[in-house]
Amino acid sequence: MRIADVTLVDIQDGLAEGEALDLIQSSPAIEFDGKINGTTKISDIEGSNLVIVAAGVSRKPGMSRPELLEKNANIVSPLVQEIVRYAPDCKIMMVTNPVDVMTYLAYLKSGFGRNRIFGMGGLLDTLRYRSSIALELNVSREDIRALVVGEHGDHMIPLVDYTTIAGIPVRELLDENTIQCIVERTRSSGSDVISLKGGTAYAPAAVIAVMAEAVLRGRNRVMASSVVPNGEYGLRGLAIGLPVVLGKDGVEKIIELPLDDATKSQLMESANAIRSGTEKLGISSDG
Repeated sequence: MRIADVTLVDIQDGLAEGEALDLIQSSPAIEFDGKINGTTKISDIEGSNLVIVAAGVSRKPGMSRPELLEKNANIVSPLVQEIVRYAPDCKIMMVTNPVDVMTYLAYLKSGFGRNRIFGMGGLLDTLRYRSSIALELNVSREDIRALVVGEHGDHMIPLVDYTTIAGIPVRELLDENTIQCIVERTRSSGSDVISLKGGTAYAPAAVIAVMAEAVLRGRNRVMASSVVPNGEYGLRGLAIGLPVVLGKDGVEKIIELPLDDATKSQLMESANAIRSGTEKLGISSDG
């Protein structure tokens, strides 16, 4: 990305240092001259503008995101408190799954404003959705514009009404049965990769880079991200994937789109699925 110095932190001795060294050795190829530091000390994040949290247990073949809930909450909760201690002015991007619940947990534990906490799920799901449409139509992935909202999980909602190919509504080019097959493929795509190779890497890494650039360069990118709404779409007391403008202050705006009744119902179902996770953790609502 060539946009910022990077500090990698991991509790395993040598891992972050080794990753930093590997990245430094690749940096001439992308003309990156910034600093890349690897450490086991969380205090080394002091002064950071953006902290990206990927700590925790990753999904294994056959695992659902909710199965990670309690283990990762026990990791994320004290970690967020350390982030607040050493980087009190930062924005926090959550990557740890289940990302919606972890985003809300980070929001409550940090005490930060809603704009300063966001998770990556929606954009990752959108990339997977766009890829499937492009493959079906045999067109460039770059020409697909789309949004996927709701839970980063089985209750995600590709917004078909807002999906276009170079401005052409997707329903002008694909029949409804094909579109619904793509929707279902999008919902299972993360699990498909995990079952084949044991984990995901490239797509999440690309999403992290896009979101980080939007914040650090103040690009005001429009995308789906897990955020804490304050009444938008009738939602409060959770984090959920919604369309946002992401810029230098984090979540600059949550974009409220007109949704048909069926999609509104799906969004409420998605919210209820996320709330079941927060209830299992005993996380209190912020109202």
